[in-house]
Amino acid sequence: MTATQQIEASTTAALSAALLPTRFGPLPFQPGQIWIAATPLPGFESLQRFGLISLQAERPFVWLQSLDDPAVSFLLVQAVHFGLRFAHLPAGTLPMVMVLLPGQGERTLRAHRQAPLLFDAQAGTLSQHIVEADEVEGDGVFVPQAEAAEPAGFAERVLALV
Repeated sequence: MTATQQIEASTTAALSAALLPTRFGPLPFQPGQIWIAATPLPGFESLQRFGLISLQAERPFVWLQSLDDPAVSFLLVQAVHFGLRFAHLPAGTLPMVMVLLPGQGERTLRAHRQAPLLFDAQAGTLSQHIVEADEVEGDGVFVPQAEAAEPAGFAERVLALV
């Protein structure tokens, strides 16, 4: 094998998907599908690498899966699905909120309104922003939106599973 072929082979291997352990079993994440925490998530400071997993049957919800600890994952949804709008968030980021699942089936879903996670698809980073109650507009009731806009490049950074 020539030096050029060796370089091409190693480049191809580096760009190929890596099977990483998750709560759903090993999944093939591409390098561009790995999100880095720009600032540590409170309570999870040792976790830096994450992947977003979209399961067809669970849309519009996605899983934020730690790639540093397969036991840690969070259920997220775009804030717009809870009618939430945030003042003073950085442009080009997609605010997502953690979904709080009810302990009893007859109760409704709730969102963690004052700690949205912001995803910057261009930088491949995520960060959590704590906001004051008066910086959040909306009633927080879950109403799925047919079309929820995403920033350019966001869909390519999500591992979509059927």
